[in-house]
Amino acid sequence: MKRAILALVLVVAGCSWGPEGGPGGVGASDAPVTAATSEAPAVAATTGPDGVQRISVSMTDDLKFVPDHVTAKPGVIEFRLQNIGVTPHDLTLRNQTAGNVNGGQTVTFRVTVSKPGRYPFPCLYHAESGMRGVLEVSP
Repeated sequence: MKRAILALVLVVAGCSWGPEGGPGGVGASDAPVTAATSEAPAVAATTGPDGVQRISVSMTDDLKFVPDHVTAKPGVIEFRLQNIGVTPHDLTLRNQTAGNVNGGQTVTFRVTVSKPGRYPFPCLYHAESGMRGVLEVSP
C-alpha cells in the first residue's frame, strides 16, 4: 500500500532530479564538485573501537548534504546516509557510489582513503544544483 501511494505521488508530482535531469543528464558531468556548498564548519568522523571512522550525513529535498564538509584521518570511513526527504539521491566518492538512496531510506557506504587530501562527494543527480560536499582527509 505504501509503495502504491509513493508511486502515485511521484507520478502526480513528477520526478525532482533538478535541472540537470538526473545521472547522465544534460550538463551533469560539467558540474563543479571540488568544494562543499555551505559555509558551515566541518564535522569530524568519529572513530569506533573497530578503528572505522563513522559519520552520519542527511540528504535533503533542498538538494543538500548535511553536513557537506567532513574531516577524517586516512583509513576506513563509513558514511551513514539518510535521505530525510522524498527526492532520490546518491553519493559518489573516489569513483565509488553509494547507489540510489530513495526517500526515507538509510544506507551505509564505506570507502578507504589512504592519502591526505580533499575528496569531493557529489550527488550525481543534483551536483549542478549545488548538492556536493567534500571529505577532507588529514594525517
